Amino acid sequence: MKQSLTIFLILLFSGTALFAETTKTIIIENNLENPVYYLYLSPDGEREWGEDRLGDDILDPESTIEIDVDFDEESPLFDLLAEDEIEQAYRIENINLSDTNFISIGAENLLPAGGFNPVNKDLTFINETGESIYYLYISSRDSMYWGEDLLGDEILYDGESLTLTVPIDGDYPNYDILAEGESSASYEMFDTHMLERDTFTFTEENMTSSGDEYDYDDYNDYDDYDDYGYDDLSSENDSYLEGYRDGYRDAWKDAYGQGFSDAIEN
Repeated sequence: MKQSLTIFLILLFSGTALFAETTKTIIIENNLENPVYYLYLSPDGEREWGEDRLGDDILDPESTIEIDVDFDEESPLFDLLAEDEIEQAYRIENINLSDTNFISIGAENLLPAGGFNPVNKDLTFINETGESIYYLYISSRDSMYWGEDLLGDEILYDGESLTLTVPIDGDYPNYDILAEGESSASYEMFDTHMLERDTFTFTEENMTSSGDEYDYDDYNDYDDYDDYGYDDLSSENDSYLEGYRDGYRDAWKDAYGQGFSDAIEN
């Protein structure tokens, strides 16, 4: 009996050793021209990037940061994603944490549109919101930025559809979608697998904020500036308005991502 118990304990501890987890301090260097605002490390093959490793910190050019990473010694391969100040993404894949404790992010790691494994997909967007859509964005589920407006000079009128060819990251195909209407109302779809669908219909059910909550027209009332001796603030105010919208979009994306991560952890 004692011999059987001894053999069992040996096998038990041997199995535990095979799947032991370890913690390692990794030094990450910013070898870019711009500060890095967001930084992620995720086991190779995962579809979610997890928490932003920088938190409230910013990784300036030519500087380093140390982070502790927990990983299974039998699965030491990780991927890194970084996003800089000007909304460019950089990805390094298949980093063996057993072999290194130093990672340098450089221009050669720039992630092209659609990722390293892009799939050009024809996507049809249908507007059934009751108003015209002026702006349309899609963004990788884990990105903190919305990127460029896909409509450009186009307007997606109510009751009409528009088909666009968009490069989708074949490795990370889950995206968020944002449309903004004429009234500045926002319509959103979250965590959508873009390779499994061809058609996306915006309705009032997708509205996440109404134009009444964010009255951008207040910033177009140029008469308010007459008393200050400014005759023509139209062009300056238009630029301010666009910056205000961009800031709102990015801030909302950031807050949504943090809220989603907190919900998963709790």
